[in-house]
Amino acid sequence: MGYRSSLIVGIFGLIPFVIIFLCCFITPADQELYNLLIYLFISYAAIISSFLGGIQWGLITASADRIYNVFLPLLISTVPALMGWSALIFITNLFYSLIIIVISFLIALAHDYYLYTIKATPYWFLNIRVPLTSAVIVLSFMMFFYID
Repeated sequence: MGYRSSLIVGIFGLIPFVIIFLCCFITPADQELYNLLIYLFISYAAIISSFLGGIQWGLITASADRIYNVFLPLLISTVPALMGWSALIFITNLFYSLIIIVISFLIALAHDYYLYTIKATPYWFLNIRVPLTSAVIVLSFMMFFYID
């Protein structure tokens, strides 16, 4: 039912990641500009990481009557937001911030898989999340080339 709409909106959500990466790729080497672009990348990634945790929170609460214990899944759903915030706190070290972002997306993806296994999400949701998250992780790793 919501597969196509979710896929389209998810792809729209990738656009800022791709644009920022392309800006790094096509601009002349200027570490100050790269640092600004990486900051923008990390900031947007932190927002999206928080958004993913919010989606998980909503899925868990909507499925609370079918889940034996909701405390741990709810707790885990807050981790992406906290990690996104941590990435912004450590923004003076872009390398660490990017690592934190990658880990937050990996945790969110692993938790999405767990939510699928307990039937809190349909398969199509996981089918969308894997390629979108993979794209963000690949782009995040590629941003390491622009850190001095």
